[in-house]
Amino acid sequence: MARAFMRTSVLLLGVCVLAFCLEAGAKPKVRPAPRRATGAAYQAHVKKWHTAPPDARAPTDPSGRPRLVLENVNTGARVELDAGSDDGGFGPAELTRATSVLGDSRKNREREMDSALLDLLYRLQRHFDAPCVRVVSAFRSGGASQHAKGRAADIVIPGVADEKLASVARGLGSVGVGLYPKSGFVHVDVRERPHYWVDASGPGAPTPHKPRARRKSKKPGKG
Repeated sequence: MARAFMRTSVLLLGVCVLAFCLEAGAKPKVRPAPRRATGAAYQAHVKKWHTAPPDARAPTDPSGRPRLVLENVNTGARVELDAGSDDGGFGPAELTRATSVLGDSRKNREREMDSALLDLLYRLQRHFDAPCVRVVSAFRSGGASQHAKGRAADIVIPGVADEKLASVARGLGSVGVGLYPKSGFVHVDVRERPHYWVDASGPGAPTPHKPRARRKSKKPGKG
């Protein structure tokens, strides 16, 4: 009897507290659902990323060599980096400057980017004679992906179709290349062996897993 009375008392107390909160105008806290960048607004951003200013060219260093220009589409940060050669070759000071633009803006964390990644981005910028490389995401803290290692970036080259960018990137050696047609960017990373994929999932959606191929069953022999 005592236990039943206590349970009833606790239940009544909870009902009274809830009624008091509703009467006072207090609303229970509800976690908002995570926002996903979809629809016309997101596509407008994608179009803006891909649009190059008329007659825009990358700035040059004193020797006349184009600088690597990185623009973060999320924060608006921009940096111009001097290369040591036509294929890249960025020194420690330039790596530090790149890190400040390519960090994880969601968690306010940074990691020094791999110099080979900057070389890759520079080669792509120069191949298309582009004014800059626009970065959707680079370093992302957590996990064991190439992004977490500072070896990957999701990018857009203004004025260049993503399919064309992915095709050219695939020919640059040991490079990981992911084409994201619905999200509107190309993933590039530096790795030991080349790898290529297409992810047709929308922005913010989980990547669908490919179903495993089923083995064909052997037909029973005749006789």
